[in-house]
Amino acid sequence: ATKGTEMTEGTAMVIDIDGGGGRCGVPRDLLLIAAVLALALPGEQLRAQDSADERVIPTNQTVITGYGTVGYLYRTQGDNQNEFAAAINPIFLFQFMDRFLFEAEFEFALAEGVTETGLEYAQLDFIATNNLILVGGKFLLPFGVFGPRLHPTWINKFATSPPIYGHHVSEFGAEPLLPVLSDVGVMARGMLPLGSVGIALNLFASNGPSFEGEVIEEGEIPEIEFPGSTGDINTDKMFGGRLDLALLPWTELNLSYFGGNYDEENVLDFSAWNVAAAARYAGFELRGEYIQTRQEIEIVTGFPTFKRQGFYAQLAYRWRRWEPVFRWTQIFDDKLDGQDLGGGAWQAGFGLDYWFAPSIALMAGYELNKEDDIELENDRFIVHLAFGF
Repeated sequence: ATKGTEMTEGTAMVIDIDGGGGRCGVPRDLLLIAAVLALALPGEQLRAQDSADERVIPTNQTVITGYGTVGYLYRTQGDNQNEFAAAINPIFLFQFMDRFLFEAEFEFALAEGVTETGLEYAQLDFIATNNLILVGGKFLLPFGVFGPRLHPTWINKFATSPPIYGHHVSEFGAEPLLPVLSDVGVMARGMLPLGSVGIALNLFASNGPSFEGEVIEEGEIPEIEFPGSTGDINTDKMFGGRLDLALLPWTELNLSYFGGNYDEENVLDFSAWNVAAAARYAGFELRGEYIQTRQEIEIVTGFPTFKRQGFYAQLAYRWRRWEPVFRWTQIFDDKLDGQDLGGGAWQAGFGLDYWFAPSIALMAGYELNKEDDIELENDRFIVHLAFGF
C-alpha cells in the first residue's frame, strides 16, 4: 500500500493494530513488539545478500510525486470574509534495491502573505518480509483513517478536513479533538491476508505528546500538542497502533489507540481511541470516525480526567465525473470527571466534486456551523482545485 492512498475494490490492504488499552508499561509493549518480530522474521529472509559467489549490484530509483491545491474561501459573516489560498506538498521517494525505501513529504503554504513550510513526514522503510515492514523516523501515526490515508486534498472528497481533526482549512465552533498526527519513533507494520478477509497490524513507539506553554498550573487543563521533534519532554514514550479488518471488497473496520504521559514528571496521562468504518457499493461510499480523548489533570485532591469526544459521518455518490458529498460532524460537550463543561458544536457540510481525471478534482462545499447556546458567525463556502501528480 502507498501512503496517502486508500483501499479500493480488488486491492490488498496494509493495516495497523494497537498494542492495548490503559497505561502502557515499557516492558510489556517491548515484549509484544519483540514477539511479533520474532514470528515474522524468518532467518533466511534476513541473510546477507552478498556471498563469495555472488555480488549484488545496487539499484537506485528516485520519484518525485505529491499534490497541490489552489482555492477560494468566502465567509457569510464577520471580518476577512473572503480569501484565496495556495499550497503544494511535494513527496520524495528513494528506493535502494528491494528492501529499503526512504520517503518524505514537505508542505509549502501561504498564510497571511508568508510562505509557511513544514515536514509532514520523513521515514526509512525496511521491507523485512512480504508481510512485514519496519519503519523509523517521523511518520504519520496509524491512528484512525483520515490522517494516514485521506488527508491529501485530492483524496479527501470534501473541500475541508473533518472538524474533529485540525487540518486543511479547518474552522469550527469547537476546538478540534486532535490534529493529523505525526511523530518521531519506530513502527512495525504487518499484514495477514485470509482469503476475502484482510487483517493487518501496526504497532509504534514515539516521543509522544507535550503541552502548550512553559508550566502547568494546578487545576489547569493544558492544550495538548504533538511537536513531532527529536526532543522529548520526558522519559516516557507513547505506545499505540491500529488494527484493521477488511471484508473485501465492500467494508472495512479500524480500531486505534495510543497513550503516553505529557508532563515533565511522567505523571499526567493523555490517551485516545478511535473507531473508523467504511462501506462501498455501486458508486456509494459511506464512512465515518469516532474519537474519544482522555487527559489527566492535577488538583489538590487527585487526578481527575478531562474527556472529549466526537465523530463525523460522510456519504458520497460517484456518478460519471460528478460526486455529491454530505458530511455531518458532532463534537460533544467536554466533561471533567463526569461534570458537563459545555463546548459542544455541530457542522453540516454539503459538497459537490467534479473529477477532470482520477487525481484532479474541482471541489465545492458549504458549511453550516453551530455551537451550543452560541450564535456562530462562521458559516462559509469553500471551493478548491486539488491535483495529485
